[in-house]
Amino acid sequence: MSMSPLASTSGSKRRLVLVDFDWQDADLVPELLKQPGISIRLVAGSTPEDAGVRLAELCGLPRTTDLTDLTREIFDLALVSERSPRRDHVRDLLAALGTPSSTPQSFVWNEGGARPLEEADWADAGDAALRAALLHADLDALVEEALPDLSLQERASEDGSPPAAPSRVIADAVPSLDDRERLEALLSRLCFETGAHGAEIHLGPEVCIAQSGTEDRLLATLVERVREHGTPQVFGSLVHPSAVWGAWPFRTARHRGVIAVASICPEERWTLWQRAVDELRAGWELEERERTGPAFPLVPGPRLGWLEAADLSPRLDLAVERNRRDGLRFTLYRLEFPQNRDAIELLARRLPRQLRDTDCICRPRPHEVLLLVAAGADDRSSHLRERLLTLWREAWGETGAVSPAAAISERQLELTNAAEAGEFLARARQWLEGGP
Repeated sequence: MSMSPLASTSGSKRRLVLVDFDWQDADLVPELLKQPGISIRLVAGSTPEDAGVRLAELCGLPRTTDLTDLTREIFDLALVSERSPRRDHVRDLLAALGTPSSTPQSFVWNEGGARPLEEADWADAGDAALRAALLHADLDALVEEALPDLSLQERASEDGSPPAAPSRVIADAVPSLDDRERLEALLSRLCFETGAHGAEIHLGPEVCIAQSGTEDRLLATLVERVREHGTPQVFGSLVHPSAVWGAWPFRTARHRGVIAVASICPEERWTLWQRAVDELRAGWELEERERTGPAFPLVPGPRLGWLEAADLSPRLDLAVERNRRDGLRFTLYRLEFPQNRDAIELLARRLPRQLRDTDCICRPRPHEVLLLVAAGADDRSSHLRERLLTLWREAWGETGAVSPAAAISERQLELTNAAEAGEFLARARQWLEGGP
């Protein structure tokens, strides 16, 4: 008589691993803990915020977010959530390890009567060829194939050579933002490779400059959320649990936009779109530097007035490019104001009207201003400083503060030749981040 893998040869408790439990599955954990002869040895999830992982922490159970931990212990049974987005992926790994699996509901309802890994499981996992492959293949190779998410560092060669960088998603040159035909051809190809139903590229508040596939109402909502919050938005669907929708913002020196993708399937491929967005942004930024650099800052950007920190950063690169080409000098001022909120806010409203269109101003922190100006043949920095001091004294007095106005702390960085470019960019970005 063959023995079920759940049977214990020594009377010890059966060793269970719980994988990807959501809140519905988590309701069954107290029932599992009540059953005699069961030991929950590990709870695995995708992130520390998963319901199963959080419940394991409350119950004092071992927990992990690394699937490789499934290979470090022998389990009698794995309970894998039927709603796990990587259920097939996990079952392949468990099959390679010889660990039978079941859903938590089936196990509890059948009083622990989960099936051993026999014909029904082979049929569910694939076909007879898969069975033969698992029975005779090398276990390490199977584990490596079943865990494509292992970090590059873990897969570095034993001789200490650095791991290979991931290949580019966009192998050819990045299409220009004004080349709608090539952009839509690229979107169409990426949709085909990731199983997505459609994709869009938006510029500014409303303009869609390229589209592949049909319009998607959920995608339109994600685009609005990205515009509102300025952060990537990636969502799954209860109706289509194996697909995700994603929208990612991008910025260059002259443009701000959103790339949005509908119904990526399988869901793991959304990371390819994330990499594609980074490659597109880098390509567009390089193109702008080559086209705008010779004229920067004499041709002002489309957004005048206060810039966000992320908008000032590419303008620093353009300043370096312009200086490299023809030696135009730039100065970055860092002005730190005393803690008088009303006076600072009044100054912030008035300052943009006192500057040239080509001057770039940013307020990375409430009491701090960064100002990037080009110093031409008629160096007007002294006039600019006088206007700032006058505005500050007026704002200080109008808010009822005691005269005289408190002093402004002022530092500056000079970019006079290409040899100073590296240090100029490094210090400027330290200032953007609040460093010394």
